[in-house]
Amino acid sequence: MVGMRGGDLQMYTVYKLLQEKKDLKQFILCPQNSDLAKMCDIEKMGCRTYKKNKFRFFNTIKAIIKICKQENIDVIHVHDSTALTYTLIAIKFLPSTIKIVLSRKRNNRIKDKFLNRYKYSHPRIVKIISVSKAVEAIFDHIIPDKDRLVTIYDAIDVASFANRKSQNLLHQKYGMDNATKIVGNIAGLSNQKDIFTFIDTAKIILETKPESLSIKFVIIGTGVLWNELHEYTRSKELEDSLIFTGYQNNVPDLLPEFDVFLLTSLTEGLPLTVYEAFSCKVPVVSTDAGGIREVVKNNETGFLTDIKDSKTLAEYTLKVLTDSEVAKRITENAFRLVQENHDVHVIKENYYQFYKSL
Repeated sequence: MVGMRGGDLQMYTVYKLLQEKKDLKQFILCPQNSDLAKMCDIEKMGCRTYKKNKFRFFNTIKAIIKICKQENIDVIHVHDSTALTYTLIAIKFLPSTIKIVLSRKRNNRIKDKFLNRYKYSHPRIVKIISVSKAVEAIFDHIIPDKDRLVTIYDAIDVASFANRKSQNLLHQKYGMDNATKIVGNIAGLSNQKDIFTFIDTAKIILETKPESLSIKFVIIGTGVLWNELHEYTRSKELEDSLIFTGYQNNVPDLLPEFDVFLLTSLTEGLPLTVYEAFSCKVPVVSTDAGGIREVVKNNETGFLTDIKDSKTLAEYTLKVLTDSEVAKRITENAFRLVQENHDVHVIKENYYQFYKSL
C-alpha cells in the first residue's frame, strides 16, 4: 500500500471504508500488476484490471465499457485527468444514465483552453471532488456551474498514528546521539516539493542555532532530483548534517521520531503527511502552499510562511525546537483538529452521504 500514488490510495481507502455498506456495490478498475491491483487481490476486493502496454488507450476504454455493462454501474468515479479522458470516450458507448464524478488532489493550475473547458465542464460530470478549497479554486475559470464543485477533505486513521511512539530507528541507523533533534520531511524529490528551500533552511538553522542544540536534517523519499539535491547539499557543505534516506516502507514508524516536520512545497493540494504529523504530535512548519493553510493555522496548529522564505522557516523551526511550551500548544491544537475533522470516520460518512445523494 505504501507504493500507491495519491489517487490509488484514495480509491483503496474509500472502498475499504464503505465496504460494509450493503446498499453500495463498489468495483476498482486499475492496471494489471499495479500496487493497487496487488492489494485488491490480497484483500479480495472487487477489482478489474487492464493491460498497461502500448495499447493502453484502447485497453482502458474497453475495460470501462465492459465493467459498466456487466455490473450495471451507476457512477464512474475517476481519480486522475488521463482516466477522465478515457472515461469521456467510453461514456459515448454507455447508457446516458451513468454519472461521472471526478476527484482532484493537486492544485496545479489548469490552462484556460477550449479542450480543458470542454473536458472538465462535460455535462456527464455531475460533481468534481477536491481535497481542499485551494484545489477547488483552480476550477473557477474553467467551470461556470459552481454547484458541481464540492470539497471532501482526505482523512487518515488518527489512532494508528497516535499510538505509535518513537523507536529511535533513525538515530540508531545513522549514529545520532539520543539528544540530537531531527528536522525532517517526507516527500518525492520533485520540483513541486522544493527541497532546495529545505536545504537552504537547514543551512540558516545551523548558522543561527544555540551552540548546545544538536540538529540533524532528514529527507525521506526519492525522485528525479536525487542527484541534483545531493550536489546542492554538498555545495552548502551540509553532507554531515543532512541525510537522504531514500524510499522507506516504514514511514509511520519513522515520523514520530521527528522533532519538527518541515514542509517547503511550492504547490500542494493538502498532503496526508500533514495529517499524519498532527496525529503523531509532531510540530509542523510549512510554506503556504495550496490547501495547507486550511489546516496549518499560523501559531495555532503550526507555523506558516511565504513560499521559499527560508529565513522565516528557520526562525519558526528554531522557535519550536527551543520553546517546549509553544511546541506543546500547537501540537495539542493540531491533534484535536485532525481527530475531530480528518479521521477516517469523518470521510467515511462524507463519502457515503455523497454517493447516496447522487
